Amino acid sequence: MLSFGISDLANFDEEALHVFLDPRDGGVDSEDLGRALQGSDATFAARVAAALDDRASQRFRVAHATQSTPHTVDEARRRVLDTLFWPLLYWNAPDRYEELIAGEEIHPAIIDALDVDGRVVCDIGAGTGRFTLPVARRARRVIAVDAVPMLLGRLERHAEESGVRNIDLRRGSFTTLPLEDGSVDLAVACSSFTPSGPHGGLHAVREAERVTRPDGAVAVIWPQQPDWFEAQGFEYLRFDGDDVRHFRSLDSAERLCRDFYSEEAVEWVRAHHSPDVPFRILNTSPPNDVCIKRRAAIPSR
Repeated sequence: MLSFGISDLANFDEEALHVFLDPRDGGVDSEDLGRALQGSDATFAARVAAALDDRASQRFRVAHATQSTPHTVDEARRRVLDTLFWPLLYWNAPDRYEELIAGEEIHPAIIDALDVDGRVVCDIGAGTGRFTLPVARRARRVIAVDAVPMLLGRLERHAEESGVRNIDLRRGSFTTLPLEDGSVDLAVACSSFTPSGPHGGLHAVREAERVTRPDGAVAVIWPQQPDWFEAQGFEYLRFDGDDVRHFRSLDSAERLCRDFYSEEAVEWVRAHHSPDVPFRILNTSPPNDVCIKRRAAIPSR
């Protein structure tokens, strides 16, 4: 399986450190982070402390200065790296990420259900454009927000190559969207939105609601833990469709199954000599579902 080391966090710039190390809503625990960085570069530890808010920074500094056993440090590093796996992938291996999502095709009925025609849409965690590009062909305007500049750069290039010119690229996070209140008809996150931080949670739901107009909606495509979203007032919709993931090639299928799924999936690819792998073999569901919250259903606060 693909993995990262604690030193890979140093590749984040200051804004990314502030976003990805936010402890709210079950994000990276600041004390775990302090223990995880014991024995690491002092300059990087200072960067981390400066990126955190005052309370989190104090907890980080105390934990970092308190000597821990090697086992405790290792366990803290494991938890931190587990929480930050996807941000680390986006930042350190964007090629691998883009190759991975190439086989993930959003069910067309989802886009129909979202009623995007002629609308202003915000794609939260837009990445390289898996949702942005097909929707831009129908929407009046798409504001694509992501915390990773490298992914936004790839999205910009794909848009130019496709002749799509109604996309507005902005750097921002799930909890700090660079938009005015009530400025979009629809705020959507595709697969990247989770029930916990740093790329999800209640703060992120409230932020998506903030930027959506009174008659608009917030949606999460291919949600993790749909029950959590239903508890927040979302409606869950699932559509029948393709249950197969289409990798670019046999080599790509084998490599990505090894890096992101399991050796059993690798063996299936070899045995069937096919880059088209059923999602059940990958032990995951296809991108055929969506959680939608109509803005009118959001109680005033």
